[in-house]
Amino acid sequence: MSRENFKNWVCKAVEMEEKGKAFYEQAAKECTTQMGQKIFSMLRDDEIQHIQRIREIEKALDQDSGLEQACCMDDMGSDAGQAFKELAEKVKSEKPCDSTAKALNAGIDFELALVKFYEEALEKASEDLERDFLKRMIQEEKGHYVLLSDMQYYYEDPEGWALGKARSGLDGA
Repeated sequence: MSRENFKNWVCKAVEMEEKGKAFYEQAAKECTTQMGQKIFSMLRDDEIQHIQRIREIEKALDQDSGLEQACCMDDMGSDAGQAFKELAEKVKSEKPCDSTAKALNAGIDFELALVKFYEEALEKASEDLERDFLKRMIQEEKGHYVLLSDMQYYYEDPEGWALGKARSGLDGA
């Protein structure tokens, strides 16, 4: 992808991530369950990190330098799946309110749209730095999708989730 196209892509990426941040912020406020509030807040914080990274790329593109540093992504440091599992074990069968169930469905759709957006950009990427950055963004957004799907499964069938996802066995081992 040319530098000009990459700049245009960066603007669209910031816009999409801002929408995600606002969505998760609102979902956390409206959610009445402790687990839902924490998960939506964690996703909001991830979107904030994405916005910061993308803005660094935007700045580097505007200055026509330092793209290598701006595209470098440190490891997130937190495992969202593990965080959800720990929360679910503490909370034990919280029932979601209607707004949480709607937010989960909307969040899943949103994360799939972000994955598609980044995959389309990856197809057009011409530099290794662009491809590496986009691959990482795809990986993170897919992680968000899995987290929301697990949360949805947990709320729909806590016992099934416990047997399948939490890896608890019937024999207590």
